[in-house]
Amino acid sequence: MDVPVKTKKILKGFNFREHGVLIGFIVLCMVIGILTPNFLSMRNMLNLMRQCSIIGIIAMGMTFVIISGNFDISVGAICGLSGAVALKLITMDMPVALAISCAIIVCMGIGMINGIAVAKIGLPSLIATMAMITILKGTILLVTGGYPISNPNPAYNVIAQSYLGPIPTPIIIFLFVIIIAQFTLTKTKFGSHVFAVGGNQQASRFSGINVDRQKILVFVMNGFAAGLAGIILSSRVATATIVAGDGYELDAIASVVIGGTSVSGGEGSAIKTVLGVFLLAIIGNSFNLLGIDTKFQYIFRGLIILLAVGFDSFNKKKLENA
Repeated sequence: MDVPVKTKKILKGFNFREHGVLIGFIVLCMVIGILTPNFLSMRNMLNLMRQCSIIGIIAMGMTFVIISGNFDISVGAICGLSGAVALKLITMDMPVALAISCAIIVCMGIGMINGIAVAKIGLPSLIATMAMITILKGTILLVTGGYPISNPNPAYNVIAQSYLGPIPTPIIIFLFVIIIAQFTLTKTKFGSHVFAVGGNQQASRFSGINVDRQKILVFVMNGFAAGLAGIILSSRVATATIVAGDGYELDAIASVVIGGTSVSGGEGSAIKTVLGVFLLAIIGNSFNLLGIDTKFQYIFRGLIILLAVGFDSFNKKKLENA
C-alpha cells in the first residue's frame, strides 16, 4: 500500500505543464526510433535539424511576441520578402554582405511598423499583421515581377549550403539564435520586461515600464528573425519566389504554443520553443519515414495545436477560478 501512496504524491507534485513537452519529446523519439531504426541515425538527425532551422529561427522571434501577449502572422511573408530583396539586390551587382544587411534592415522596419500599429495605434496584433501580409505579398510581386529570382552569386549559397565539419551552417546559425534568445529572456532587463508586459500591461505601466516601446521592440526582433530565416531559405534553394515562406507563420506559432508558451502572454521559454520545433519536425519526419500520407500529417499537427492551446486555456481558467 505504501508504493501507490508514494507514487500518488510524486505525480501530484509533478508539474506536467512544465515538463510535459520534454516527456512527450523523449517518448516520441523512443517510439519512432523503435519503429524506424534509420530515424536515430546521425545523417537523419542532422538533416532533421537543418530542415527545422528556418522555422526554429522564426519561432525564436515569435516566442518574444507571444510572451508579450501578441501574435504576428506576417512572418511568413517577411521571410519571403527578405530572400526576394536580397537576391534582387545581388542581381543588381550589390555585394552579398550589403544585400543581406539591406534585406534584414527592411524586415526589421516592417517589424517596427507592425509594432507601432499595435502599440501606438492600438490595432489588435492579428489584424495589424494580417493587413501586413497583403502589403508584403504585393511588395514581393513588385520586387520579383511575379517570376522567381535566381541567385547569380555562388557566395550567397555558402550561407545555407556550407558545413562546419559535419554540421550544416544553418544549424550553427540556429544554435546561436537559441542562445541569444534564451539569454535575453532570462538574463536581461528587456527579457523581464517582456514577461511583465505579457503578464499584466497595466501593472507594468505602474511599475515604470515603457509598454509601448517593449511591444515595438519585440516586433522588430521578430522581423529580424524572419528576415534571417528568409536569407537562409533563399540561400538553400538558390532562388526567391512569391510563395516562399507561405505557411511558416502557422508552424512557428504552433511550435511556440506546443513548447508551453501561454497564448495569453506572460509565460514562455526559448528552450521549450526549441522542443516544440523539434516535436513538429519529428512528427513530419517520422510520418515520411513510415510512408504516411501528407494529409494525415496536417490533421495530426492540427490536433496537437488544439490540445496545446486547450490545455493552456484550461489551466488559465482553473487558476482564475481558484
